[in-house]
Amino acid sequence: MAGNGRPTVTIRDVARAANVHVSTVSRALDPDKQRLIAEATRNRILEVVQELGYRPHRGASGLRRGQTRTIGVVVPDLGNPLYAPFLRGVARALDAAEFMPLVTDTEDDHDRLVRILRHLEERRVEAVITTAAREGDLALLQELRAAGTEVVLAVRTLSESGLPTVPHDDVLGGRLAVEHLLELGHRRIAQIRGPLDVEPFRARSEGAEQALAAAGLAEVGFAPPATSPTVAEGERHTLELLAACGDAPPTALFVQNDLLALGALSALRCRGLRCPEDVSVVSYNDAFFSAYTQPALTTVRLPAYEIGFAAGRLAVRHVEGQDADPVASVAPQLVVRASAAPPRDDA
Repeated sequence: MAGNGRPTVTIRDVARAANVHVSTVSRALDPDKQRLIAEATRNRILEVVQELGYRPHRGASGLRRGQTRTIGVVVPDLGNPLYAPFLRGVARALDAAEFMPLVTDTEDDHDRLVRILRHLEERRVEAVITTAAREGDLALLQELRAAGTEVVLAVRTLSESGLPTVPHDDVLGGRLAVEHLLELGHRRIAQIRGPLDVEPFRARSEGAEQALAAAGLAEVGFAPPATSPTVAEGERHTLELLAACGDAPPTALFVQNDLLALGALSALRCRGLRCPEDVSVVSYNDAFFSAYTQPALTTVRLPAYEIGFAAGRLAVRHVEGQDADPVASVAPQLVVRASAAPPRDDA
């Protein structure tokens, strides 16, 4: 039954009403084969299709051609607001090429990624776009591509993988964050790091360290890298850092994503420290909520929608065998809000 309660119109109904064979209808509706059908016959079939409201079954026709017109999109955490605009960008790019995204998340777990990729391969998706890659996933993703399913990396990249990638300059982003704090006059700067096996977090650390070195400074204290980029981990590691620094806390924190920064702000409140009066915070990603925290987060914008759109287009071009030039690195941008200010005179 159709969704409106009426019987579903089939290709046999169209053939019967147009007084032609089912295979003739199929050819008339196939852009690659409609030239084989006389124009008058094709026009009669199209009129019947319009009158009956017939809608071709794209999945069935795709399977006959060995195509599903679906692309798997795998993110680490659907609860992370960063991925909503990313997925919207992917969907827009795929819509334009009449592909359908099949979206899921790994919960940042390698074993779950293994199961997801196996299921997507069994469902014959024509490519996988993923933002969930960690260092230990490289061989798995290369094997998937070698077996015939294209893989596109975005947000979380693996620079030595050889896989099609939409790169983002996280080194520059980390440098922008710390340079902003230096320009404000901070000299006691610490970092709250994301997981070391996620390449963008390592790159953000590298950029921050470059900026400190250029100013002749060393990082204050050291918090172990978070096991996952979550609010809870941001709070835990900030509390550990403050405890380790004792009576000489940093005057500024570079926190490597916005969720970690929410945890850092909570930890500062727990210790009776004000942001930015006592400790400034600069974050990364510019998720939608960063403009509405108290104080609003100064952050480095990762243009998630644009990266998603580029990843979708790149996947389509590879699937359709088109020339796919390397994608230019997407530049980060510092978004200045209220969470970073000059240090107190007595700091």
